[in-house]
Amino acid sequence: MKKALIGISNKIKEHKNKIKIWKESFQKFSDGEVILIAANTDEEDIRICEEELKIKYHKVDVGDPWYINNKRLYHISEYIKTTDIDLFLATDVFDVLFQGDPFLKFDLENYDLFVSNEGIMLREEPWNTDVINRCFPGQISLCINKEITCSGVIGGKRNELSYLFDRMFKMTEEAENGHNVRDQAALILMMAKNEIERLKVFSVDDAWAMHCQSSGPTQFFESWGLKRNLSSRYGIPKLVGDKIYTEDDKLYDIVHQFNRVPEWNKILTEKYE
Repeated sequence: MKKALIGISNKIKEHKNKIKIWKESFQKFSDGEVILIAANTDEEDIRICEEELKIKYHKVDVGDPWYINNKRLYHISEYIKTTDIDLFLATDVFDVLFQGDPFLKFDLENYDLFVSNEGIMLREEPWNTDVINRCFPGQISLCINKEITCSGVIGGKRNELSYLFDRMFKMTEEAENGHNVRDQAALILMMAKNEIERLKVFSVDDAWAMHCQSSGPTQFFESWGLKRNLSSRYGIPKLVGDKIYTEDDKLYDIVHQFNRVPEWNKILTEKYE
């Protein structure tokens, strides 16, 4: 079975070190391809991809990069339709690193798509609630008592992932223009409506993906009550040495948004400098 990691980046010159961490940490644990959707590139961006990063890339024009989080859904979907790769992991690029093989926990007999929750209920975290209210008015009651699911790390079989991204993109395009980042709101609402079949949702304590926005010691971790609520459900992810573990000492395969915790960012990334 052919596997690949895929993500999008603009301003490649500015972000080349972050792309390097994303690529090299994945390659430590998987022999899958790494594909960068290279947005709004110039000649220097291409040179960096070819000569410095040595990464497979696909050039696209996303127009106004303010909406790149939504536009990425379309461009990733269109690209994966053209490949013979069976299984993809589509992630954010600038703030994702790997501590294990992200495909090992995939039960492909029973599931086609794979996502992970953040351990916090929507009603407990104001950012996602605000985006849904702004972009999908009148629908917050469908998901207010659901856990937040992160759209920055999504795995799946080629056809099913492409179909999911097409549907998410359509939702972001038809939404009210209340926020430039609408992809996660679309995913949360689709899940609340039971519109995604054969979907595996990993919990914080499954040690697949950890999302620091809600599950890590950011500036809001205690003031918003996230630490208290997370502790009561799953325990608190922790830094041990230079790796992130669950409270009961399981190593996470994926750490997302680590750059929002300065101490973690420094320790996790220094091995790739």
